[in-house]
Amino acid sequence: MPDLTLSTAEARRLDAEAMKRLQLPGLLLMEHAAMGVVRIARAEASSHGCRRFVVLAGRGGNGGDGWAAARLLHLAGLTVSVHHLGLPAEGSDAHINLRTARAMGIPNRPLDPAELEFDAETLVVDAMFGIGLRGPLEGPSAGIARKLADSSARVVAVDVPSGLDAETGASPGEVVRADVTATMIAPKRGMLVVDASSSVGRIETVDIGIPRDFILELLGLAETLPVGDTVDQD
Repeated sequence: MPDLTLSTAEARRLDAEAMKRLQLPGLLLMEHAAMGVVRIARAEASSHGCRRFVVLAGRGGNGGDGWAAARLLHLAGLTVSVHHLGLPAEGSDAHINLRTARAMGIPNRPLDPAELEFDAETLVVDAMFGIGLRGPLEGPSAGIARKLADSSARVVAVDVPSGLDAETGASPGEVVRADVTATMIAPKRGMLVVDASSSVGRIETVDIGIPRDFILELLGLAETLPVGDTVDQD
């Protein structure tokens, strides 16, 4: 039986239906996503001697996961800063996590690749763009992807590496090259395309709190199919 994979439409539908039918708040799903990302990032940092964390946050839900992850890293007593591509919409779950992170005094500023230096003691959490990205990275996000490619920092991507088309696996421009991709619920189909493997790195799936039976029912799949909390090695 093949492992579960998700199209971008299926991933969006799962989130929407879980919030509608199960009354799972989006903020709770985001918190579970961040908890999974932090678990993976801390394990990766420990294995490679990384002492500081840099979160790259976009304006959408992917960025919200990043802001929440930064808060959890900060609460664990770790050195973390956030570099963002702009502020999420007022009232959104992502904006709530931004406000909380700022209230806790977590260093944060607009993303400027020229200001950032990465070394082997840095672990970068790429939370710039998720499955909604269409087209190439531009401006600071493209610049930081180039800079990361030339650095010795470890990179954990949130859901999909920024710049990678989650549906097709294409990279129309610069793409963040992750050592690990922490993907929500199951890998997105584009991540498994052969040409995407150098950007995706190792794939780890994150359980965001949507019941397994509900996922399989919604997708019309047999209940024996494994979901979440698995690790796929390269």
